[in-house]
Amino acid sequence: MLDASDPEFLLTRPEDMRSALFELTHPDSHILVRDAADREIAVLILGADKETRQFFWRPRDYAGADFEQSDSMGLLSGTTFYFNATAYGGVQIRFRVARPEVIHFDDGSAALMSPFPDRLARIQRRKMFRASMISSASRCFASWQPAAADKPVGFTIRDISVDGVGLRVGLPVGLLPASGTVMEDVQLDFGDLGKLNADLEVRNVYPVSGQPMAVADNPDSPDDSAPKHVSLTGEPPVSHLGALFLNLNARQENWLQQVVWRLEKGAQRN
Repeated sequence: MLDASDPEFLLTRPEDMRSALFELTHPDSHILVRDAADREIAVLILGADKETRQFFWRPRDYAGADFEQSDSMGLLSGTTFYFNATAYGGVQIRFRVARPEVIHFDDGSAALMSPFPDRLARIQRRKMFRASMISSASRCFASWQPAAADKPVGFTIRDISVDGVGLRVGLPVGLLPASGTVMEDVQLDFGDLGKLNADLEVRNVYPVSGQPMAVADNPDSPDDSAPKHVSLTGEPPVSHLGALFLNLNARQENWLQQVVWRLEKGAQRN
């Protein structure tokens, strides 16, 4: 049983907590908020602001009502709220915040705003040991050239295991390969630990910031409208791409496992 109070899982740096909160903006995240009276409500996290260290959220079934007029959950009267969330890949994220404030947007909609928590537990369960680059001082990169005439696309490595890799890139989702695409001859650069060239199969691509968190089922249809809020904080687009390694041989797997272990040890020292 993994303990959320274990220091291995606790994040206290604002930039690390902001990254974890952005994981929860994925549309497949499941987030429950519980108050001191043990009442629970499903919510959505809309975004996080690194400058003010605040994040934006609202009840999942919110239909444009004014929180100050219809606050059945008591979100504006409670003192402490506990977030228990399951993010992309089964990662468990837990934290607590004080009573939120209400903010209003130009289109008349509203959201709740809370400061970053003092600490946040991020518990990762995976079938293979996986090194996270979130809290690591090491910067690892990946490069992929779709075709000989194309300019290479640069990524930062977010997390990695012998099974697969999570990449971040400053591009909108629409400019990235779709799920099921095979990215051939991707170069992974681990600095002093060396480099690896491998084929990757894309499993999921989703927005992190600076773009809508969901898209219309048929973007060419005039009846479908894009989400009104492209970016709550005016940030440039950032997307996450998760992929599986294809056809690594035994020597490459053994080498990569050593790299994963060393990266995780380095992250723990930092």
